Amino acid sequence: MPKKIGKSDIIGQQGINIIEEIVLEMGFLWYPTGGVEAGIDGFIEIRNSDTDEVTNCIIQVQSKATKKTQVQAETETIFEYRCEERDISYWLQGNAPVILIFVKIYTKEAFWVSTKDYFRNPKQRQSKKVIFDKVRDRFDANAKLSLMDLAIPRNSGLYLAPRPKKEKLYSNLLRVSRLPEHLYTAYTITEDESKAYSQLQKIGRNLGQEWLLKENLVLSFHNLREPPWTEICDPGTIEEHDVEEWSISNRLERQQEFVLLLNKALREKGKSDLSFDQKKKCCYFKPTADKSTRRYYYRSLAKKTHRDVFQPYLKKNSEEVAYYRHSAFQWQFIQIELKWFLEITPSYLFTRDGYIKDKFEKERLSGIKRLEKNSAVFGQVVMWAEYLSTPAQGDLFTPIYPFLEFDRLEEFEIDVGIDDSIWLGNEDQETTELLEDDLNDLPLFKLSHES
Repeated sequence: MPKKIGKSDIIGQQGINIIEEIVLEMGFLWYPTGGVEAGIDGFIEIRNSDTDEVTNCIIQVQSKATKKTQVQAETETIFEYRCEERDISYWLQGNAPVILIFVKIYTKEAFWVSTKDYFRNPKQRQSKKVIFDKVRDRFDANAKLSLMDLAIPRNSGLYLAPRPKKEKLYSNLLRVSRLPEHLYTAYTITEDESKAYSQLQKIGRNLGQEWLLKENLVLSFHNLREPPWTEICDPGTIEEHDVEEWSISNRLERQQEFVLLLNKALREKGKSDLSFDQKKKCCYFKPTADKSTRRYYYRSLAKKTHRDVFQPYLKKNSEEVAYYRHSAFQWQFIQIELKWFLEITPSYLFTRDGYIKDKFEKERLSGIKRLEKNSAVFGQVVMWAEYLSTPAQGDLFTPIYPFLEFDRLEEFEIDVGIDDSIWLGNEDQETTELLEDDLNDLPLFKLSHES
């Protein structure tokens, strides 16, 4: 007699194939029993999808499959399956969890119950019927957590963490992308330091203030071999140095000198639009010629936007200006792993006429800082980063500043994040509406290993 494999065997294997596909989609392992078996068609082993670790936590599976389009007592929401007494008795033995999975071949749908939990109810045990809920009992990738709860003993101490949520953090560190290749030193012709300083100041008004004078030694980003610098510098003492001799020097004195030159370069870079306040050590937007509002257009992280960087504020019930507000920023150059960054701290400056400090400046600044949320502060950081990284607006013929260029805000991607929807759901409606406005706002982030 020839060997035969019946239709029921084919249907059974088709059901097993569908179950295996779903189990693998969960990230778990499927082991078919094969050969001789007593009512268990396979095993599911729980695997940690994030670490790839296998746990040896097992679920036994009994599979039942059909090609019928309509099964017993089926409605839109439920259907029944009648079990054999010997199967139920076998499932309830032992200490391993057993699940019954019913598979519809044509629709590739699967439904499941934990037999030990289901038949713990005496009425259900007596009826021998499993009533499947088509929504609650669906066996798909969404059943993953329920299977883990079933397989892992409560006292095992095993914890499978949820999949990490990646989060991007934007810092207030603007990367320096270009420095001058060389730095020059020379001694002044005159030994009178105050006279030498006065002459260098006159030259610097037209050519730039990117120089230092220390005991008649000039340190400069400018080429001191070129006129008019040669009028004050002794030609025989002029030396050209690679900028790295100062920019990555281990000597504290040279580090301090280089930062002073960078500070001067930054002020020169923005001098067409910005003024410098010596007392607050900040740069701020100059007033417009007619004291009208000045609007700066820039690209934020997501879209084009604008900010009023100089604007008047009127007295109550009057057309008279009470004060002017200037967008400003304080800064610090810091070196991290031999790279230079500009740390931006946004702020404001208040004047009574665009030039003279407003006498209530301290109170006005304190008030606006209390009102501003993280999104507003971060918006200012992005604006200043855009301003310092791009050419001046409305002036296509201004040459690129030669001594200092910036790239972009430094950003970091981390494997730790918070699902905002989880904690937000615990807030009252009013708080939720306020917080939802800021869900996409990005926090300021500062590196801890500054040098």
